[in-house]
Amino acid sequence: MELSLPTNNSIASLHETDFRQWLRCPLCKGKLDFSARGYHCAACGRDFPVVLGIPDLRVYPDPYLSFEDDRRKGQVLQARAETVDFAELVRFYWEITPETPANLKGRFIRHVLSDDARAESILAKLPPPFSATASCLEVGCGTGAFVKAATRKFRTVVGCDIAFRWLVVARKRLAVSGVPARLVCCCADYLPFPREAFDSVVAISLLEHVQSPQPVLDDCARVLRDRGSFLALSTNRYSLATEPHVGVWGVGFLPRRWMQAYVRWKKGVSYDKHRLPSYFELRRFLRNAGFEAVSIALPQVSAADCEGRPRFERAGGRLFNSLGRLPLLCRIMVLVSPLLQASARKKAAAQQTAKIASPASREGRI
Repeated sequence: MELSLPTNNSIASLHETDFRQWLRCPLCKGKLDFSARGYHCAACGRDFPVVLGIPDLRVYPDPYLSFEDDRRKGQVLQARAETVDFAELVRFYWEITPETPANLKGRFIRHVLSDDARAESILAKLPPPFSATASCLEVGCGTGAFVKAATRKFRTVVGCDIAFRWLVVARKRLAVSGVPARLVCCCADYLPFPREAFDSVVAISLLEHVQSPQPVLDDCARVLRDRGSFLALSTNRYSLATEPHVGVWGVGFLPRRWMQAYVRWKKGVSYDKHRLPSYFELRRFLRNAGFEAVSIALPQVSAADCEGRPRFERAGGRLFNSLGRLPLLCRIMVLVSPLLQASARKKAAAQQTAKIASPASREGRI
């Protein structure tokens, strides 16, 4: 089945006519009926709201906030978005997020504001689209930098994320750039799209934030057409650099059951919502999901990645790039690289050997 996606640039939100025929129930994959109250699945009887113009098709909430708190924070951000520019909205986000340690807020803000250059670099790594009407899905789109960049290469680009509040921020970035905001709030392992809907699927800084990458990659493969391209970037468990989410070195080399206590001791913050994959784990997950031509390359450390970091970390980034140009060292360094850059292609249906869970069998996980 090949899905014909809407391409009218005047479409600003996913609850308009064309998209009503396109979204699916995240659990049973049945068609959704749209009304003033939101979406209803006649097949399984479930209802899903549209909040601030964004379809909320989540099966379970963001691990950091409940459904209600996430939507409430999104409403606060939307009110602020109407009076400030994108950069100020990003700074405001961390003003109203006191649980983030003060020493990390500046780093996170710089990272978001420098994401445009990073997104362009990632886009260049994707193979050319199949056709002029090709479509791309970013799973875990965050503040929308890649969605914005990908509109130059794909006719239709959709971004989805479990964090409703981040989609409000992403919509501001896209609105400033005049890019259609095709955004959906959903869970990465319960994507509300039909089978073989997209030509390319991208997951940037997502896999380290999910409880288990395997069902996420299974569903990414499901919505990807045969021979479609997949690209993922993930923080490496065995990185020689500090863990970027908490700024602690050596976390990944500990047994997983010790990590939470170690980070709590070093930084006084929780570390129960991160599960960084290793090089070998990521390869295994991708192959189990039915991908072929799996390649995990050594990424370059960009100037944007080094901005605002201590001098020794900037020097380390330059040394890393230099050594990574040596073929023999490159194969070793990828095992301890700060980032894992994985690319793959979905096998044709006749070649599939990995079993991808059906909606019915996966529903039992809830």
